[in-house]
Amino acid sequence: MVNAYYGEYLADTKEPGISAASLKGPILEPWRFVERARGSYTIGVLFPQLEDSYWGAVDFGIAERAVSGGVAFDLLEAGGYPNLAVQVQQLHRLRDLGVDGVILAGVAYDKLDSEVALTVAAGIPVVAVINDIRAPRIQAKSMVPFYEMGAKVGEYLREKLDVRPLKVAFFPGPRDSGWAPESLEGFVEALEGVPGIRTLTPLWGDTDERTQRSLIRRAFHFYPDIDCLVGNAVMAEVAPSVLGELGRPPGAVRILSTYLTPEVYAHIQAGRIEAAPADLNIDQGRIAMDMMIRLLDGQRPGVDFPFRAGPQIPILTTETIREYPFERLFGDRGFEPVLRYRPDVSEAEAP
Repeated sequence: MVNAYYGEYLADTKEPGISAASLKGPILEPWRFVERARGSYTIGVLFPQLEDSYWGAVDFGIAERAVSGGVAFDLLEAGGYPNLAVQVQQLHRLRDLGVDGVILAGVAYDKLDSEVALTVAAGIPVVAVINDIRAPRIQAKSMVPFYEMGAKVGEYLREKLDVRPLKVAFFPGPRDSGWAPESLEGFVEALEGVPGIRTLTPLWGDTDERTQRSLIRRAFHFYPDIDCLVGNAVMAEVAPSVLGELGRPPGAVRILSTYLTPEVYAHIQAGRIEAAPADLNIDQGRIAMDMMIRLLDGQRPGVDFPFRAGPQIPILTTETIREYPFERLFGDRGFEPVLRYRPDVSEAEAP
């Protein structure tokens, strides 16, 4: 089941973190995939990076849907959220190559509007996946609100609050991305008016291990009595080892992630991370590719299929994780990212 939004997308009614007010929804309904594309399409896919496994799961969903739908794709990654210029160049490259459509996980919320408009004007539809984007000319969106992801963590922490005051360090992720500020806003608003919880000044930074390790160390340098670390998955993944290096015994500092990766999943299983919401990013990848196939087949977004859709968000804890098998969340274990797929090659090369 997905939360679906229909109608006309008007960017002037859009605020970061929530759906445009011009859309009608959410409507809870099943997503029904098309069996096969009507044409021979080649799709360009742009990711911020493939360094962390979160994007590997999105790639799995996109590749699986490409195989079943009979379409080709090429995937390019920008090398990190600071690399806006790289992603812009990649969009230029895809336009020059004459791809039939672009699935875009943007590195910035409001700095790609003109590039999306140029791409659509060239007759190439653009579907946003995972990362929200303002882009008045965007054709469809497959995503969940990261505002809601942050709020889920805040609500969980509020419910688990004991009598002891809690000092929280929050690590949103890259400041210019759409999702990181949204997750922070959702978290803060979920705890608004709750006594006993103090959220420190957020520590922004790209989602690479080196940056997140440095930010954790900086947080404890200025606030040695932090009780809880909350934020992006890479922070949560490296936090147990950094805390050990800082001399904090296991369990002394609570760790919560604002989204789920295979590594966070393993840490929850082992009891090292307390909880994380699952945005079912593998399904977001599947839906994004299906949206693109529908667009190229002539269907109308917001009319024949939702302009925006995303799965419902469960929160995984050490108590509930058994209800969510690894393969359901991330695809096959040991999956290696697929950067190029052609329907006429051996199926052994595809997921």
